[in-house]
Amino acid sequence: MMDLKKLLKPRTVAIVGASEKAGFGGDTTRNYLKFSKNLDRLYLVNPGRDTIFGQKAYHSLSEIEGDVDLVILCTPQKTILPLLEEAAAKNCGGAIVFASGYSEIGEEGKVLQEALVEKANKLGIAVMGPNCAGFANFIDGIFAFAFLVEERDRRGNIGMISQSGQIVLGGLDSPNMGFSHVISSGNSCNVKVEDYLDFLVEDEDTKVVAVYMEGITKPKKLVAAFEKAAVKKKPVIVLKTGRSAKSQELAASHTGSLSGADKVLRAVFERYGVIEANDLEDLMNLAASFSWLAEAPKGQKCVFMNVSGGEAGIMADLTDDYGIELAEMSQETKAYLQTLVPSYGSVNNPFDMTAGIGYNTPIMVQAMEAISKDENVDAIVIAYTITPEIWDDTISHMVEAVSIARKNKDLKPIFWIPFIEHTRHKESADILKASGTPLLATGKYGCSALKKILDFSTSMFEPMKPAIPDKIYRTSYSLSEFESLNYLQKYGISIPPQKIAATEEEAIEAAKELGYPLSVKIHSRDIQHKSDVGGVKLNIQNDEQLRTAFRTIIDNCMKNAPKARLDGVLLKPMLKPGTEMIIGVNNDKDFGPMIMVGMGGVFVELFKDVQLAPVPLNQNQAEKMIQKLASYPLLNGYRGGEVCNKAALADLLVKISEMAAECKDTVKELDINPVFITAEGVSIADALLVLYED
Repeated sequence: MMDLKKLLKPRTVAIVGASEKAGFGGDTTRNYLKFSKNLDRLYLVNPGRDTIFGQKAYHSLSEIEGDVDLVILCTPQKTILPLLEEAAAKNCGGAIVFASGYSEIGEEGKVLQEALVEKANKLGIAVMGPNCAGFANFIDGIFAFAFLVEERDRRGNIGMISQSGQIVLGGLDSPNMGFSHVISSGNSCNVKVEDYLDFLVEDEDTKVVAVYMEGITKPKKLVAAFEKAAVKKKPVIVLKTGRSAKSQELAASHTGSLSGADKVLRAVFERYGVIEANDLEDLMNLAASFSWLAEAPKGQKCVFMNVSGGEAGIMADLTDDYGIELAEMSQETKAYLQTLVPSYGSVNNPFDMTAGIGYNTPIMVQAMEAISKDENVDAIVIAYTITPEIWDDTISHMVEAVSIARKNKDLKPIFWIPFIEHTRHKESADILKASGTPLLATGKYGCSALKKILDFSTSMFEPMKPAIPDKIYRTSYSLSEFESLNYLQKYGISIPPQKIAATEEEAIEAAKELGYPLSVKIHSRDIQHKSDVGGVKLNIQNDEQLRTAFRTIIDNCMKNAPKARLDGVLLKPMLKPGTEMIIGVNNDKDFGPMIMVGMGGVFVELFKDVQLAPVPLNQNQAEKMIQKLASYPLLNGYRGGEVCNKAALADLLVKISEMAAECKDTVKELDINPVFITAEGVSIADALLVLYED
């Protein structure tokens, strides 16, 4: 594993290609001289200059006396490998490569980048880039960044990683963001996004991690970093692009088509409590909110305080849209609040506190303290627009009231959501930030962020050892239904009685043991979707119907699947009908087996009502998956229907997940459809298992 300390926390730094001209060399030098602290350990290197900005310039790295931890290479691509060799002689452990023309330009560039990776690994140098914008370490005062920014204090506790330098620049330009580190990883040579993520999760100066991610190259490292963050309860917010375009190998089962790469990544995020941002605004808003938040809410019940009835009505709709739980305040709290509002006011939630409270700082403090003491309340949300031009009495009194109230350490968390977007009034924002009160984005953005913060704050992480395969991209083959069911049985999964018959007479003998009514299906590894070729007959009641079914199935399959090998028929007793569900496993190339549950039978492709999770599952996780289904009310006795045995379904999910985890290098896909669930339990009607070749 590459040590990132010399890269991200260097003691000595050399800028190679330093200059006074515009461009990477000049702009990086300007930035470093303006924003960095360790200027006495900075070396400027340019073969054609003796001084740069009044500082001594060296003609080469070799001229520098002593070691250099980090080299910032502002030079063309053809110079990079020789410079790394020269840097290694100075015990260099980190390098930033701004040069482009690598993997981003196609096959020729990929060859050049492979050579760069090989050289850097051989020399033991951690490389940021190529084709990047560098980084800034605000804790140690190291500004190794190539794009010019305005001069102001940006120190904070957000660690930001982006494969795009422009997005890092956007973060640096945002007035609400304060950073521990910003990292532009570029093409991610021998140090990947996952490595930077692990560094920031471990970093004590980083409270929240924000990531703009384009690709995943180290899934095991990514999952390990997510798990560390979950254990530490450190928020990780990810904006992942290219989700819809990312394709997946076509699958033989329903499960494969319903568990594409985007859904897999979302399931991994959910397992480890990673917060997914919808866009760049959402990423910045969430990161700033977690950064400012003094204390996380212990529950999800909120009281919204507004200055007008119209705004209260709008907020009532928004909270419903985003699933934010409105607290039901106690009668005692309501009675007290009623004494604070004018006679025409009424106490509801959202609470129209009127100007009578909004214009009166001490009264608003009393109102927030009373609401906070209510055991039915977990957080308070002030909903009012702060504008840059108007610093009126309402805004000043409300902001001051929040600041005073927050000095009470027992006060529950407070959030602020404006209604209309304006450039934030800096004095107001600074007061709220100092008090630990996040100033969220407006309307929908604010409510979306609030819900994600509440969900993260109240979630409980349940560690489960991930089941990421050790091998990928192998050929596979399908088992017959008979073989698939027997495979499941080896792992303690209950299957229905079944018999194989190669002839009509064998079918009649099997029926004597199994009993009527029977299902009869073609027995063939080569036919996965048996109904499509006329290979299924149900509810066979006697020997005569069985003989007819046997002949019909064989004839249909010979006609409709002429290349398939036919090994007879599979006979099973008809199962008791119930609500039809589907359970599946799809082995993702990055994150391993993912288990799926949803509405099954003919509805699986129509409604696509499924939930996905990494394996293995425990009972609690399995039950939560089932409860999240839109069709869950059908299992709970909807409109007088049968109350199904949901615990049995969850138990089956757990057993299949354990099998999939154990067989992570064997099982490619599993499709169990339908699974009948009744009040008594669950029964498997059909199964298709796809295995990797040895």
